[in-house]
Amino acid sequence: MREKNIGFILSRNKHAGNCRDARSKRCRLGHIGIPLYDELKTCVLEAIDQSERKIIFAVHCRAHKEFDFDEIARILGCKTGTIKHLSEDILAQHFDMVFGTVNPFLLAVHSNENLIQLFDSNIVEEIKKYPGTMMTNAGEHTWGIEFDPHDIARVLASNSLFSIARKDRAMDGNDLPPVASRPKSIGIITGNGPDSGITLWRQINDNIAYMLKDHFLGDISFPEIHIASIPAMGLSMELSKRHDVVFEAIKKATEIFKNQCVDILALACNTTSVFQREIESIFNGEGRKFISISDVVLEYINENNINNFALLGIDYVTSLGQWSAYAHLKKFQVETLNTLVMKEFYEISYNVKKKGDYHREFLKFTKLLNKHVHSANVIIASTELSVLLESIRNKHKNSSKNIIDALTLYSKKIAEVSLDAK
Repeated sequence: MREKNIGFILSRNKHAGNCRDARSKRCRLGHIGIPLYDELKTCVLEAIDQSERKIIFAVHCRAHKEFDFDEIARILGCKTGTIKHLSEDILAQHFDMVFGTVNPFLLAVHSNENLIQLFDSNIVEEIKKYPGTMMTNAGEHTWGIEFDPHDIARVLASNSLFSIARKDRAMDGNDLPPVASRPKSIGIITGNGPDSGITLWRQINDNIAYMLKDHFLGDISFPEIHIASIPAMGLSMELSKRHDVVFEAIKKATEIFKNQCVDILALACNTTSVFQREIESIFNGEGRKFISISDVVLEYINENNINNFALLGIDYVTSLGQWSAYAHLKKFQVETLNTLVMKEFYEISYNVKKKGDYHREFLKFTKLLNKHVHSANVIIASTELSVLLESIRNKHKNSSKNIIDALTLYSKKIAEVSLDAK
């Protein structure tokens, strides 16, 4: 491996006799078990060619696939139906190997590199996920070796990459290729207050880990995330009077993220999402997308057939007027809350912004909710209230309401788009 300048990492694992057994025992990045997709399968075969000569050769593919022996016979000019696995005795005699210890690197050494080796082209397709490596045995049942599959193409398979494998229909869920490619990068604009962006980021990561399940490998599974925390976002509390200044701040951050080639843009704010069209005109295009929190809420309402609800947020949001990103909710039955009650919810939001006693504010919140809100469904369109709810364990136990938190829905949607998964 060193002679051919092939980077590698050796590791130990429990005894593994075949690919499906090995994939659950490989050790990579502190995690036991890899997708079957990342395990290399090797078979040493023999066949009869058109001149009635016996030939010995090796084939390799990702372990979630099965070899297409008809195609292999066509490529090598062998008689169809003559291909069979090399016996263990001949494998030991020719290559000093036993089943479960065969790999392309040792085959090249033991055969003085004269052995025909065919590689499925899927091995070196562009794999947009971390770490992007593959593994196989290192010549012994309890040793694994990790390598970059592109090194195979460079050193061993420069002229022997063919489509020689097909999907294995017998795969179960754990054997399938990873649910997602490398997650799309995310830019988060925050600042009203900064905690809303921090909460959104944390929830996105939680959703990523949950969605990937067994394919989650810790740090390297998370998307690349950029944060712009803009103090001027706080001026949105008086949006109608200061909208030009607020938008200029958002526009600047949007342009920066666009130039950084960020894939997904998120705005951790219910109020300034009113600038959705302007943001989309700047950012969207060439695979880039701005995701609107109000659109995500609308999608949830429609999917769950919710027709009536209360909407909690600052006046600009709940008025459903010119300055509300939620104006499209007018067509539903939105409960009108008493002005004094809304003021008390607003005071709770402001106390959260000032880092007040979250537990005390939550008790005030649930008391107001139970006493003054009649709708069974309550949409939280205030990031301060979202931050408050996230901070309290068992937050739903004091209320019979169906609390629909916009920021929580938003984080899930962003994670889905980042992973190209549902």
